[in-house]
Amino acid sequence: MHLDQKVTVTCTDNDSKNNGKIIRIFPNGIDVEVSDTIIKLKKTKPNFYVGSMAGLEFIVKT
Repeated sequence: MHLDQKVTVTCTDNDSKNNGKIIRIFPNGIDVEVSDTIIKLKKTKPNFYVGSMAGLEFIVKT
């Protein structure tokens, strides 16, 4: 995983998928930009990140 890597962000509430870009990497998570919005995702398992915004849950698998 690296900065500016393209990832698929999936909304678990409505099963929609959007392309995102990793803009920050932390030891316990990442920040992903999707449509000019930044979503903070926490690492829950190796290569699996979960976050929420606006009452919706999002996941990223890398």
